[in-house]
Amino acid sequence: IVVHPMEEIRMVMTVFFTSSILKLPFISVDVPVFPTLKTGTSTDINGIFTIDEVKKTIITIQISFIGYTAIETTIDISKYPKKTFYLTESHYQLDEVVIAAPTGKLQKSTIVSVQHQKLEKLQVSNPLTLAESISNLAGVAQNTTGVGIGKPVIRGLSGSRIVTYAQGIRIENQQWGDEHGLGVGEIGIGSVEVIKGPASLLYGADALGGVLFFVDEAYANHNTSEIGVQTKWMSNTLGSSTDITYKLHQGKLKWNLFGGYDSHADYKIPNGKRVKNTRFNQKNIKTSFGFNTDNWVSNLRYSYLQNYFGITEGANYSTSTKRNFELPFQIINNHNVSFENNFSFPDSSLKTIVGYTSNYRREFEDDKTVQALGMYLNTFTYNVKWGSPLYKDVFDFLIGSQGMYQTNKNNGDEILIPNTTTKDIGAYVLGNASFNQVHFQTGIRLDQRTINAQQTQHIAGLQKTYHGFTFSGGVAYQQESSKWRANISSGFRAPTTSELLSDGVHEGTNRYEKGNALLSTEKATQIDVAYNYNSEHFQFSINPFYNHIKNYVFLSPTNTQINNNPVFKYSQTNASLYGGEMGMHFHPHSIHGLHIESDVSTVFAKDDAGNSLPLIPQTKINSMVSFEFFKKHSFSVSKIYLQHIYKFKQTNVGAFETPTNSYQLVNLGASFRIKTNNQPIKMNIGVKNVFNTNYIDHLSRFKKLGVSNTGINAFFSISYSLIRKISK
Repeated sequence: IVVHPMEEIRMVMTVFFTSSILKLPFISVDVPVFPTLKTGTSTDINGIFTIDEVKKTIITIQISFIGYTAIETTIDISKYPKKTFYLTESHYQLDEVVIAAPTGKLQKSTIVSVQHQKLEKLQVSNPLTLAESISNLAGVAQNTTGVGIGKPVIRGLSGSRIVTYAQGIRIENQQWGDEHGLGVGEIGIGSVEVIKGPASLLYGADALGGVLFFVDEAYANHNTSEIGVQTKWMSNTLGSSTDITYKLHQGKLKWNLFGGYDSHADYKIPNGKRVKNTRFNQKNIKTSFGFNTDNWVSNLRYSYLQNYFGITEGANYSTSTKRNFELPFQIINNHNVSFENNFSFPDSSLKTIVGYTSNYRREFEDDKTVQALGMYLNTFTYNVKWGSPLYKDVFDFLIGSQGMYQTNKNNGDEILIPNTTTKDIGAYVLGNASFNQVHFQTGIRLDQRTINAQQTQHIAGLQKTYHGFTFSGGVAYQQESSKWRANISSGFRAPTTSELLSDGVHEGTNRYEKGNALLSTEKATQIDVAYNYNSEHFQFSINPFYNHIKNYVFLSPTNTQINNNPVFKYSQTNASLYGGEMGMHFHPHSIHGLHIESDVSTVFAKDDAGNSLPLIPQTKINSMVSFEFFKKHSFSVSKIYLQHIYKFKQTNVGAFETPTNSYQLVNLGASFRIKTNNQPIKMNIGVKNVFNTNYIDHLSRFKKLGVSNTGINAFFSISYSLIRKISK
């Protein structure tokens, strides 16, 4: 394949098909993630590269070149083994090529709207956690405990209603608990994809509120090695973060290795005091091995994440910057292993993934050598799906099955939930049909969950089986610059062991929680409509939704206390959540480097009696003005930005909540590049909360303590990658 013209402007050549290799230009390589091989190669100086390691005959090619209009076309390579493309000059292309990682389809060809963003862009303002990074997306927020613990909230739903995928497998880490984090480290992650609303059909039971799909960084380009180092410093927590990357791709073998360490002292609020025992640190190791033949691609991945979190029990302050952990604190160890195999046939494909996750959570309250709480969660999962041939160039379908075997064991003095075995099995079929500019998709799924909990001294045993039936259907209409999507989807979630049987104090929450063994399954139905407009200089989107949840599970106060802790009990009601997101991106023709972006997201949630549900995020407007510089000198500024976040007053509060005042934050920063003989050295510098605003977010779990969020925070980061070509 030859691409003309080859100029000094960076060009990205991308080839997508079931068992292909991602091809990229020889100039500045920016690797988008491809769901199968996750790698690339370089064109030569004449703009020529070859497609190898593939047995498919019909492939879809997407070519995008900064300064030129993108091309998307389908080619039968058995008829056209060689082909030349000519790109038409244009000023700027706002939209990027996005592949929905689980399906391998271009986003413009999918029915469900997948919000995709590179992690590098989400981290422009140097967030402290992965959960904080993705909270920059429209419709996504986070429940926070200090600065080290954050749990994503999608359109007002969080916890066990959000399913998280990393390394291609479902991540299980006692996500019902508010007092520990996401359980996924940021190293080795290239981008994140968010599906808002019920997505149980493809992602399994519990994906009632949405899905977070973290896409791994790509392997190095073909016959290339890469070494990278990145270090960050933050003034507020006196924090530091260091990541090291090594990548090797030679022949059919690929290897990635990542390592990272973060350390932070107690965070500082605007009055200069530090919130006692909010310190945390993190150790993260991640590696992956890839191998491929003509019709088989295999990836073996492993990650280890260890978190130390201090536990704050009251509005206590200090001036100490010590990092040694004081009682109480918790240690969380996560091991994740996945083995993925993709088999490509001339007309169909088969994908299998088996996974194992180990989550060991320990809390120390009175003695650093004796754990008061120990919960050891082991989860085995499988995911098998077969993609059919394309019939008459119109129709294809996907058949799949997912399952889980999970055990939870206690080995501490306290028992919040009993030893439990959980078994899941599900099967689905999903059909797609395309007629020129109109695409249809529909599917059904059946699930079964069995919970077997052992009796303890103060908690009764339980054996229950729950069944779920879910469906989805949608249509998309694509015009030259516009796309309409309309979907209706359902979700199913069985009650968690915590909701059914918990009986104890959650130290990080400062409340006594009592389960309810009579809870029924939650059943959600969402109607979702989206409109996207993309032109050369302007992008606009609007995405309203309505989500009705039958048997919505929530915690309600009982107005009683046990050992001076307020008692909350799980109850159920019917609930409705509605709202949406709207955003724009303007790039004026006359000012080449200027970008103006803004989005607004809002959600309202009430039960059938008209009462507001608790823990619903504030309406948010997130705006950014940035300017990119294209001239490259030995030392040059590559980007400057100003970000403004405004959150409205939250007066729609639950029975045990209080209203939250509005607030606004201003962040600013700049990026620099230092030219070297290899890759440039990149530096970022900036300030978050420039005006040291004193505020408390509605989803902060310190709100009831009257403890403010972080004050002003200056940051600096520097990164460098060394890329070398390996001779064949």
